[in-house]
Amino acid sequence: MASQGCGVPVRFMTYAVLALWLSLAGWPAAARQGTVVLATDDLSSRFEIKDGVATGFLADLLQQALAGAGYTADFRIRPWVRCLEETRSGAVDGMFGLYRNAAREGQYLFTEVPLDIAEEYIYIRKGVPFDGVHWRDALRGKRVGIVNGTWHGRQFAEAESQHMFAAIVSVNSYESLIDMLGAGRIDAAFATVDTMHDALGRAANADRIERVEPAIDNLPVYLAFTRRRDLTAVRDGFDRELRKMKEDGRYDALVRHYPH
Repeated sequence: MASQGCGVPVRFMTYAVLALWLSLAGWPAAARQGTVVLATDDLSSRFEIKDGVATGFLADLLQQALAGAGYTADFRIRPWVRCLEETRSGAVDGMFGLYRNAAREGQYLFTEVPLDIAEEYIYIRKGVPFDGVHWRDALRGKRVGIVNGTWHGRQFAEAESQHMFAAIVSVNSYESLIDMLGAGRIDAAFATVDTMHDALGRAANADRIERVEPAIDNLPVYLAFTRRRDLTAVRDGFDRELRKMKEDGRYDALVRHYPH
């Protein structure tokens, strides 16, 4: 057997160098063993970790579709901004519950089949007159709040591009958003109904806040993979299985089991 001068076999050295290269490239070890490492923020009952077990609509959906494609899901809980960063860098294989937009298309490899539909709402302090149909006029020159790293659809983006708001205040959590709104430091907050519903259940100022009807947008949410390595086969396999689930009734069964 050919060897280096130090007596270490060349084949062993080749494998060692390959392993080191994969590590430096940022590949999660689990991804090389049929496991897909996925990040999320665990802020909605649509996905929760209870006693170390992932539960909720998205947990069951992702596990079933990935299993059908031959993969196992390994969930990691992160703040939302860190989910975005780690997916971009390749520290994790992907994240879920993400809207698609032009800027994100170049950063992430999205599934073609959406996981769910999220409803975007405006939240205000109770007792404040507000026209939900003409919300742009109602919020012209006002201070609004969002959570860091979130995007709230084209309706919100258009209002932002037209400089309709006096300020857009970004905070680190939905609880902070609720506190600021209840204290009058912002005039309105933008959030999905699922995430805000659960946050209001934990917030001290929940009784001061109300949701404005109707929803300003209904947006599909997706599973998104890193572009730091080629995960097209994983994406395509997931899409194939999710389509099957929607065709054979398993998806609808999960929807009924986990109502909004």
